[in-house]
Amino acid sequence: IIESCVNSKNFLERRFKHELIMFKWKTFGFFDKEPVREKGINEIEKLVITCSTSGRGRITFGDAVGFLNLFERDFNNYKSFQAYERTVTHCHQLKSSNIIVTIGDDEEAIAPTVKIWNLDKMIEEIPQLLKVIKLEHAIPVTSLALLEDLSEIAVGFCDGTITIVKGILSRHPSQLNLLAQKDDPVTGLGFRDNNGSFMLFASTNDKVLAFHDTSGNKPKREILDDEVGCKIGCSVLSDSQDFIVGRKEAVYFYGSEGRGACLAFEGDKRSLAWFRSYLLIIGQDSNNLKFNTVNVYDLKNRFIVGSFENRFQNITQVVSEWGLVFILTADNKLYQLEEKDTQTKLETLFKKNLYPVAINLAKSQGYDTSSIVDIYSRYGDHLYSKGDFDGAIQQYRESIGSLEPSYVIRKFLDAQRIHNLTSYLQDLHEKGYANTDHTTLLFNCYTKLKDEKKLEQFIRNDSESNYEIETAIKACRQAGYFKHAIDLAKRHGEHDWYLKIQLEDNRGFDQALEYITKLDFEEAEKNMKKYGKALISARPELTTNLLMKLCTNYVPEGSPPGTTPQKGVAEDYIHIFIGTPEWAIKFLENIVARGTASNVVFMNLLELYLTRNTDEPTNDAKLKKKAMDIITNPQSRFDDDEALIICKAHDFREGLLYLYEKQGLYHEVVNYYMTHNEYESIIKICKKHGEANPNLWVQVLSYFAEKEEDCKKEIMEVLGYIDRDSILPPLLVVEILSKKPYATLELIRDYVVKRLLAENNSIADAERSIKNYQDETKKMRSEIEDIKTSAKIFQSNKCSYCSSNLDLPAVHFLCMHSFHLRCLGENESECPSCAPENRKVVEMNRSFAMNATQHDQFFKQLEGSTDGFNVVADYFGRSIFAKPRRNAPSFDMRGSQGQSSSSYSPGLRNYR
Repeated sequence: IIESCVNSKNFLERRFKHELIMFKWKTFGFFDKEPVREKGINEIEKLVITCSTSGRGRITFGDAVGFLNLFERDFNNYKSFQAYERTVTHCHQLKSSNIIVTIGDDEEAIAPTVKIWNLDKMIEEIPQLLKVIKLEHAIPVTSLALLEDLSEIAVGFCDGTITIVKGILSRHPSQLNLLAQKDDPVTGLGFRDNNGSFMLFASTNDKVLAFHDTSGNKPKREILDDEVGCKIGCSVLSDSQDFIVGRKEAVYFYGSEGRGACLAFEGDKRSLAWFRSYLLIIGQDSNNLKFNTVNVYDLKNRFIVGSFENRFQNITQVVSEWGLVFILTADNKLYQLEEKDTQTKLETLFKKNLYPVAINLAKSQGYDTSSIVDIYSRYGDHLYSKGDFDGAIQQYRESIGSLEPSYVIRKFLDAQRIHNLTSYLQDLHEKGYANTDHTTLLFNCYTKLKDEKKLEQFIRNDSESNYEIETAIKACRQAGYFKHAIDLAKRHGEHDWYLKIQLEDNRGFDQALEYITKLDFEEAEKNMKKYGKALISARPELTTNLLMKLCTNYVPEGSPPGTTPQKGVAEDYIHIFIGTPEWAIKFLENIVARGTASNVVFMNLLELYLTRNTDEPTNDAKLKKKAMDIITNPQSRFDDDEALIICKAHDFREGLLYLYEKQGLYHEVVNYYMTHNEYESIIKICKKHGEANPNLWVQVLSYFAEKEEDCKKEIMEVLGYIDRDSILPPLLVVEILSKKPYATLELIRDYVVKRLLAENNSIADAERSIKNYQDETKKMRSEIEDIKTSAKIFQSNKCSYCSSNLDLPAVHFLCMHSFHLRCLGENESECPSCAPENRKVVEMNRSFAMNATQHDQFFKQLEGSTDGFNVVADYFGRSIFAKPRRNAPSFDMRGSQGQSSSSYSPGLRNYR
């Protein structure tokens, strides 16, 4: 359809300096043609149409008798009014407002008139006429162009002049005349906005010009092409404001920079029109001059979307509205071209396997990404089925982000297609849609291809890290590329992976230690806990030094001056030294020396001292001395019970005995000596602590009593201490010694005799005390009876308070004290002389009553006393165990023996 427009060598030589694009474009039937059959179309057939315009939901035709005819969508509802007395030559509907600009003739041989009509405001069925401007040239108008804000209207005349009307809606519009080309009609006009400065394109029969800055008084004239022009109607302004000129051999494009490319569309051209993003070319049928051809070009996608040959007879007008293109012929037949929907277009392209065209079409129509990706996918499937794997993978790469990667990967898992799979996986990573499996697969592809250089380039150049670092490290490690894995881990701060590979695969212990020293405290601490065991086994000295630094005063190497040191907890690293006790001792001793050791550190160091076996006895002695230093050092912070367990587990005699004594476990010390049959040590410890803990002697006596060998000396010594402190009653001593088969009466005769004599003396003393208490009690009972039954004679004649002669009124108390009434205080009801002693007795009884309910105190005294019988007897003596009596009389403080004679009762007081 589209052939080269070059018909001769001379023409080619003349145009060599311009780019001439010559190729064939595919043709598709994306437009349907049909005649307009609405009833109102009959009205159009009656008109002699001279011009047309469209917009704002209507089509407007100007006719030869001066009328404007406005048609709505169904063509039934139309309006018509006379705009000029003679004819309407040009009309233009504004896009931004409902205003039509027309040019026509009101009188013959008079200059053309410009009129501005407001279609929104009707006056007697006629639109409001906003402005009438008579042009200065009384010659025919050939072209019209204007700005949407009506600031400028350009009118081209048949003599080559152009008039620019400015300030159209002002009171006095101005007209600026320009010359395009003398005696050569202006065949086309078009305005272009260059960042606020307007540029006017103009074409004549053989030139294309531009006038820059038309808003000024002297626009600059520039000839864009002095060898190319066009006929009237064969120029149009595109949506991108490019001026398009159509000639027989080609279509030329002009922009702000001047001449652009040209397209070699063959055929004589009658007119050009623009619809949406399409260029419509109305041509002359070369075989039949009565008919016109209509071709619709998609310039963006480079194909013909509609081609109609011998379908139209003498086209006079082309106008578009309501998404349709309307074509009017000389016989006033109106046809419409309707564009098919995009989906129908795509299905047509799919059937012809024209997927690249379909992709371009979908993009130009603003299809969403998922729909475009679907086309790429179908295109890829088509190429894959044809065996074009390189082309297929290219299309699949375009679908990344929407198409499931596994769909593509499964197609290229074959070893022969690994190159295609590799390129797809690379793009998948570059666009950030790869997961861990994709990364692993990509690295496996590299290893299969043995493309170490590409692998290294991918790792090093991928600064944005469009893959999971951990997965990449795993893949490199699995493939045996340890160097790459280490480098990758180091660059991305994957400390754990760096150390794991360095230690487990590369055996780089020195590099690992050096790497850790440069890490911050948290990372160094974490990795030493994890890999310290492996490091201490391979590099014990360096690892121990690093741990000592980490637990005391750690600053990463390369840190700026003034960085605050940090320190870890030593006990977190003790497990690392299992199997290397000598380095563990060195590490823990360093911690202890710095005064930061905890209980765990001391206990571990103590156990290491006691478990460290050396071939030299001297070294063992040194270690035990160090262990004893820990135990006895008051600065050591450790738990005595834990230390005791460790010493006992390792049978560390010195430490065990020291800790027993430190904790007051004297019975355990005695038991230890008993276990080892150290008689002298047993007696010695009892002498030392037996006074505070008499039961030690009892324990020792039982021990010696059960021994089979002769322990007479020791038993006699123990009995001496038991007798001295009265620790055991003789009967219990006899019972204990009776268990010894070899114990005789002679062994304890002196002790028993001595104890019996002491007991007899004690009994005699007790009997004497009992007799005295009985006599006193009998006497007190007799006095009480006398008071109750006999009269009391008061013979005192001196006041017990002031020692003056006793005169009336006087008060006599049963305790035989007498006082002046004036010497007694107010409400004095007891003898002042006997009151303090009576209060002591009352307080004592009160104390006894309170103690009777405090059982805990009784048992505490009983448990802490060496003679429990005396404690019980003492409590009995204070009547604490007596059963409380109901309604028992309270103890009265007034008077002796619990009664008072100081009341004013006649029997208690006597006044003289």
